[in-house]
Amino acid sequence: MAIAYRTDPGSKRHDNEDYVGSFVNKVGRTMVIVADGVTSNEGGEVASAMTVEHFGHAWESNDLETIVPTIAWLKKQTKIENDAIIKAGQRFQELSQMATTVVLAVLFDEKVVIANLGDSKAFLLHNNQLTQLSNDHILKNEIVRRGAMASADASNMVHANSVTRFLGVDEHADIEISQHDFVADDILFLTSDGITKVLDYETIKQIMRYEEPLDIKVFDMIQQANEKGAPDNVTAVLVTHEKD
Repeated sequence: MAIAYRTDPGSKRHDNEDYVGSFVNKVGRTMVIVADGVTSNEGGEVASAMTVEHFGHAWESNDLETIVPTIAWLKKQTKIENDAIIKAGQRFQELSQMATTVVLAVLFDEKVVIANLGDSKAFLLHNNQLTQLSNDHILKNEIVRRGAMASADASNMVHANSVTRFLGVDEHADIEISQHDFVADDILFLTSDGITKVLDYETIKQIMRYEEPLDIKVFDMIQQANEKGAPDNVTAVLVTHEKD
C-alpha cells in the first residue's frame, strides 16, 4: 500500500482548519482520514484535529482484521468522538459550537470501507473512471435523497449547500458507511471540499494518472487548486496498492 497526503491553507485563507492523517492498527490494516473544521463555527480547527488524532490513535490500538467488526467499530467511535467534541465545547465557551466534517477509508485486501459526515469526499479511480464513493451531506442532497424535491429545485434553495451532518454540536452524529471494491491499479482519493470547488473531475483524474510518485501527484493537485484561486483550505490523500 502506498499513501501520500498534504494539506494547505489555500490561496485565500491564512488559517488551516483541515487535518489529515494515516494510521495502521495492530494487524496492519490502514486507515486514512480527513477532517474539515466547520468554518462558520469557532474552533473548527480544534474539532478537526481532535477527530483525526482520536480516531487514529483508537485505530492503532485495535486488532480488527475484517469488514463487519470494523463497521461496528466506526459507528461506536463516531459516538465516542462526537461526545468528546461536545464535552470539550461545554468546558470552553469559545468552543461551544465547534464542529467538523470527516471522511475516512479503511483499506482491506481488495475492499475499502468509506465513512463520512458532511461534504468531505472520497473518490475512486477505476479503469479511468472517477467515481465519488461518499455522499455529500448538504441540505439540497438530503432533500433530494428523501424524494421531497427535484434536484434542480433543491439547488435553488437558500442555504442549499449548508452542511447537514458533522461531528460536534448535535448529539446525533449519523455517519454514513459503505464498502467498495479496491483492486490493483485503482487509486483512492480523499479530500476536503476545497479542491473540488476549483478543479473539475477531468483535471483531478489527469493528475491521478500521472506517471509520477504519489507525493508528486498530491503536491501538484494542491498547487493547481491554489493556482485556480482555491477559496478554502485544500487537502488531498492518495492511496494505491503499490508498495511504498
